[in-house]
Amino acid sequence: MGDLRKRQPNRPLWRIAIWRFMQAVCWLFLLVVYRCRCWGVRNIPADGPVLSLSNHQSFYDPIVIGFGASKRHFYSLGRHTLYQTPIARLFERVANSIAVQQGAGDTKAMKKCIEVLKEGQALMLFPEGARTMTGNVEKFETGAMLIIKRAKPTVIPVAVEGVYDVWPRGQSKPKFTGRLGVMYGEPIPAADLTAMKPDDAMEMVRGRVDAMRHQVAERLGE
Repeated sequence: MGDLRKRQPNRPLWRIAIWRFMQAVCWLFLLVVYRCRCWGVRNIPADGPVLSLSNHQSFYDPIVIGFGASKRHFYSLGRHTLYQTPIARLFERVANSIAVQQGAGDTKAMKKCIEVLKEGQALMLFPEGARTMTGNVEKFETGAMLIIKRAKPTVIPVAVEGVYDVWPRGQSKPKFTGRLGVMYGEPIPAADLTAMKPDDAMEMVRGRVDAMRHQVAERLGE
């Protein structure tokens, strides 16, 4: 019970239980349908504030990242238009989703991101800002640096691969064939990034993510 509390501090047990159920269903789906694989899970701290920064290939990305990160219950961002009904708003709560108004400089969502990290939670962000059109890792925007400066989380670079081939941007439905993989990189202390210029810090993280993406592609090919 104590370990569960560490994964989602200050959260009721019913939310933790629902999260675990959804996670188990998604894990089984990815394993059976896509033979999903993961590497570097030990790099994810078991407790304390954690911020994962990943490339963004598909709608599947949050599920794939959560596939191997079962010891942490990540928060993620979602378009506010997805949560217009009472059922959708309930899902928003149990799925640890933070509604954001894209393109509007949503300060409320930014404050929520900082808040959950200061509570000792885990958060995933996609610094490219949108799903890639090519499958490549695009420029990482510097907005995440404000969160890093304020909340001082441990930063984990994360790379997903194969997801673009299964469900690329512009395709209404995913394919149910293909291989998916995710790699969690070495932790980066917040102080290391805040000591750099924001552009340089994000480019350093982007470079690590891109290198890991190629490693995943090679391993999936094998």
